[in-house]
Amino acid sequence: MKKNIILSLIVLGLLTTGLGYLFLSYTYSSGHRVGKLVKLSKKGFLPKTWEGTMDLGSGDQLTWDFSIHNDDLGHEVSKQSGKMVRLEYRELLWKVFYQTKYDVISFKVIRPEEEMTLLCRLVNVMRKNKAIVDMTRPLIEEFDQDLMINIRECQRLHPRD
Repeated sequence: MKKNIILSLIVLGLLTTGLGYLFLSYTYSSGHRVGKLVKLSKKGFLPKTWEGTMDLGSGDQLTWDFSIHNDDLGHEVSKQSGKMVRLEYRELLWKVFYQTKYDVISFKVIRPEEEMTLLCRLVNVMRKNKAIVDMTRPLIEEFDQDLMINIRECQRLHPRD
């Protein structure tokens, strides 16, 4: 009788823990938002999270509040204050320990149009010398795929003369 009660309590405890974890970490939806990062701070008592605000710039809701549960990602995003960023997030069912239901899982800095124009000008100059292209292409492909995507976009917008 005593063993059955202890076993039942263990099973009930494991079931409660499993369901609690599922309800607190279940991804209800996911997506991304683009805007200017205007605020990011580390807050919390037990689990410390990064809490931030993004200026969306248009529409009914001009700002969007979000949380970052990953400390390393929070440090990286904090360096981007004041810049245009694209945040990829997941929406949780409940916000028990956090200020928002939106947990940011990755980010990308959006380059201003002037930077892209300068990059395209540089690419067009470099394309005039095959030796430079042959030397730099493998390095860029190996170490910076995002830069290679931007270079290909330049080549698409400005084909060879």
